[in-house]
Amino acid sequence: MYENLSAYERALARFGDKVGLIAGLEIADKMSPEDAYQQIKELYRELKKLRKKERRIWGNVGIGTTKVL
Repeated sequence: MYENLSAYERALARFGDKVGLIAGLEIADKMSPEDAYQQIKELYRELKKLRKKERRIWGNVGIGTTKVL
């Protein structure tokens, strides 16, 4: 299922899975809202870093651009 995705797309899928898990833990009172927020914030920072790296590699073509090849 994930074999044809870019590194960013795979990371985005993992991000969604992890956020869902963290939200579930917070809802079940297994984690404080502040801890959940901090973990999601850190995951998002890592995702943004990967996105910037991938955009540099591909010369800003593709993700979030309107440039046509």
